[in-house]
Amino acid sequence: MSYVKSFDGTKIYYEMLGEGIPLVLLPSCGVSLDYWKYQDPLASKYKLVKIDVAGIGKSERTRRKLTYPSLGADVKAVVQKERIEQVVILGLGMGGAIALEAALHLKDKMLGIISVDSLLPGTMYYGKKATKDEIEEVMNLYKGNYQDYYDNLLRDMLGDRVSSEMIEWFVDIAGYEINDPEILREMVRIMLPHDYHDIIEQVTCPIKYLLRGGYREANYVLEEQKNARFIDNVGHNSNLEDPETFNRIIDELIQELLEKK
Repeated sequence: MSYVKSFDGTKIYYEMLGEGIPLVLLPSCGVSLDYWKYQDPLASKYKLVKIDVAGIGKSERTRRKLTYPSLGADVKAVVQKERIEQVVILGLGMGGAIALEAALHLKDKMLGIISVDSLLPGTMYYGKKATKDEIEEVMNLYKGNYQDYYDNLLRDMLGDRVSSEMIEWFVDIAGYEINDPEILREMVRIMLPHDYHDIIEQVTCPIKYLLRGGYREANYVLEEQKNARFIDNVGHNSNLEDPETFNRIIDELIQELLEKK
């Protein structure tokens, strides 16, 4: 088991698998690094670096006030400890916004970012600042014991596209019981007023995009993600729903980034 202390002393848990160009994997809100087990075949070509940011999974839960820059600093701590000189960061959902912050910390170590179903303009969780009323409406869902609401939200993300066993496994690694409810609430809170446009122009490395097929006609997204790749018949968790296609496309995107070195 590998840990590193982040900037504030919080112990950050991570796992590494494989050899080659390092690929940091950052999941969405409240999801532990076990989420990436279906990406293990990529370890035949790349060094997979799976990270639990502060408060999630096996990382310490001592940091009570979370910010995107602090979560990006957790990634930096792992990269520095492992003396990684060049890195690709893949972020899914909230992980895409964390990847931008990590890129600002890591600067010339960055070969590129792969944004999966993330950095979506106009969307309240990633692409625009939520209004006071919108924030209040969402946060009201996270009062008291919100286990039924949250776990069913995760189940709905996968719908009927995967087995019931996979759905319950997903709840086990990302749901209410594995998380600290206060930290999970805090993660939702920092997403709502966040707008990645505030920092994306400061990120100098290339950004590749992978979207679910449902965004093919979403012009408001494609205006920014002009060269996005698509994966069809999936929802937000394409890495679970169609891992073979997902892994193939990620491999191709990494190779494109390496060609630009």
